[in-house]
Amino acid sequence: MRLPEALLRAPSRADVLELRELRYFAAAARSGNLGRAAQDLNITPSAVSQQLRKLEDSLGTQLLIRHGRGVTPTPIGARLLERFDTILHLLNAPLDPEPTAADAGGTVSLAIPAEIGALIVAPLLVQVRSRWPGVTFDLQDNTGIGVETRLLDRQVDLAVLQDPPELEELRVVPLLTEELGLVMSPAHAFAVRNLPLRLRELADVPLILPGPRHWIRRLLARAAFQRGIRLDAALQADSVAMTKEIVRSGLGCTILPGIAVRDEMARGALVFRPIAQPVLLTTHAIATRRAAAPVVCDIAQALGDIIHSLAATGTWAGAQLVRTPEPPTRLEPVQDVPPETWRLPRQEPARGSLEFVEGD
Repeated sequence: MRLPEALLRAPSRADVLELRELRYFAAAARSGNLGRAAQDLNITPSAVSQQLRKLEDSLGTQLLIRHGRGVTPTPIGARLLERFDTILHLLNAPLDPEPTAADAGGTVSLAIPAEIGALIVAPLLVQVRSRWPGVTFDLQDNTGIGVETRLLDRQVDLAVLQDPPELEELRVVPLLTEELGLVMSPAHAFAVRNLPLRLRELADVPLILPGPRHWIRRLLARAAFQRGIRLDAALQADSVAMTKEIVRSGLGCTILPGIAVRDEMARGALVFRPIAQPVLLTTHAIATRRAAAPVVCDIAQALGDIIHSLAATGTWAGAQLVRTPEPPTRLEPVQDVPPETWRLPRQEPARGSLEFVEGD
């Protein structure tokens, strides 16, 4: 997604964002209602609306969608809200040096999404107990809300994130990509076919979705906004287990990666149909602080190896490994040949391929 020009170029005095405008925007975006935001800020709704228009004019883009029930952040607005929250947490973060694992009492905390936790946690715990017997492992449910700030605040040592933002303080390693799809009961009308669904077909489907700041909700909102589609959550629930149970009862559908319903699909309890036009694709990555303790980095490496193995063997069905670009082949000099005639090392042609032979 392309950010507004005012956020991309170096700011001039006219481009400097006022903290008051950002506070008013954050209050409106979080509450979803200008009246409630004004009440929280102890000002009038007209003052909130005026500051929001001023902020949108200065950035040259719409940040909130106004509708009869209140306001909803646009994809750009959601990004700005995340940045504002990150800045506030950075300002409030302690300035003392990064603690070591020993300082933390030998505890390493991992935030991992419930959608993939069942697949990863067991093999990771086996390795932790074998290789780092003195480490106490603290597993936390990563609902996709504020995990980056929890990393920056040292409330979490490492995390598995989806489509994480680029922050200088974090080391982020993308591992694999995965498609999302519509999950429904076998009795649903869409369950009779196995072809991909268009996003537009979901406009009238009662959806059970997580909160607005969850990664799945953000991804879905961005895709719907880009195509002018309105999708409303009939029910909001952050618990994956509860959501799947409601869907299994036939009271609605949800959007999840296929791995989250692998067991239910095998039993025939739920049906998964991928979404196309557009393809809802997310990137899973491991994130740690750049100044993390060595044991945290070692466990992060072990976690990455496990995820790679699950995808490579097909256990993580539908996942595609993120290929890191190989470094360019170094030019090697040929003996007794001037440097200006250096050439690449000769590669043997594959069987059945054409070989070009240099003439004199």
